[in-house]
Amino acid sequence: MAKAVNDNENEDTTMNNAPRKALAPTDVWTPRQLEQLDAVVAACAMIAHADGEVSTEERGRMLERIRGQTGLIPFGVDDVLEAFEALDARFESRPDEARAEAEMTIRRLKGRAEAVEVAAAALAVSIADGGLEAQEREVILDVCAWLGVPPQRFDLAH
Repeated sequence: MAKAVNDNENEDTTMNNAPRKALAPTDVWTPRQLEQLDAVVAACAMIAHADGEVSTEERGRMLERIRGQTGLIPFGVDDVLEAFEALDARFESRPDEARAEAEMTIRRLKGRAEAVEVAAAALAVSIADGGLEAQEREVILDVCAWLGVPPQRFDLAH
């Protein structure tokens, strides 16, 4: 969901071409923070869709995790929800494309310090609705592999 310039001077797009407000001179977001936000949203959307149902608890846990990540402090709840809703709609209409694009977005953080935070956010969302289901566990293992984060860090063994 990396930022790409749109023809409209006032908007940017995410990986799924959903409009995103352009950075204003007063905004303190950096491209690195946008990549991190996009990766967290992508991982959380993949988890939320793993069991076929996006619960209110999963959305709430995603927001909670994003609020707790220091690198994402500049983003408000509306920014996060806007990004999630756009990707959620893409998962509903074109799940295979959305999954492939989400994977690419997540992989961009491989080896970066933020990678562990992204994996932890995905895990938190996966247990938000009562437990870690088999499909969600598989997504967590994929996310960990794409980020280069050992799943043992979260007590998940292959």
